[in-house]
Amino acid sequence: MAKNLLSIKDLSKDEILDLIKFSNSFIDNEGNFRKEDLFPDKTVANVFCEPSTRTKSSFAIAAGNLGCSVIDFNIDNSSVQKGESIFETVDALNLMGVDLCVLRHPESVIRELAECLPKMVFINAGEGSISHPTQALIDIKTIMDHKKTLDGLNVVIVGDLDHSRVTSSFVEGVSNFDIGSLTFSIDKGLPGVWNTAAFIIFS
Repeated sequence: MAKNLLSIKDLSKDEILDLIKFSNSFIDNEGNFRKEDLFPDKTVANVFCEPSTRTKSSFAIAAGNLGCSVIDFNIDNSSVQKGESIFETVDALNLMGVDLCVLRHPESVIRELAECLPKMVFINAGEGSISHPTQALIDIKTIMDHKKTLDGLNVVIVGDLDHSRVTSSFVEGVSNFDIGSLTFSIDKGLPGVWNTAAFIIFS
């Protein structure tokens, strides 16, 4: 049975490591992603209620590489502009047969949506200022690509930490590991780090 990814807090250390191992199985010896039609009968809807370039494009490419049909939902040209709620919008996609909803939203709504629509699978692609589990997973994977493990590492997080959902989810994710230390440095004046965070890793 498919499982929602609503928060990285819902994942154990073993589940995080299994996801990273599974993702690595799609990378060939030259570092390229392999295409495999594993889910040709599945439809994925990217529902982004905030601007996004990298996250939205990454999900669209990944779903296509796995053989899924992809609906690139444009919130600006949808019935949301006429007053339809996000619940009504996603429910309509559910009734149309969408199997998986990748959702980015400025408010914390995805868990309630998942409870209301149990037949649809949900992936949290960032909500509010508190949660971005898929970014935390790729950050953990990137560190492990270079350091093999998070255990024993000393990590410094620099940036606008007051508004960074990336930081919140990363901290929740690494809490599963036996890291050496985790230090925060708040600096809203650094170019390119507003509303985000940069990670500095020490072995």
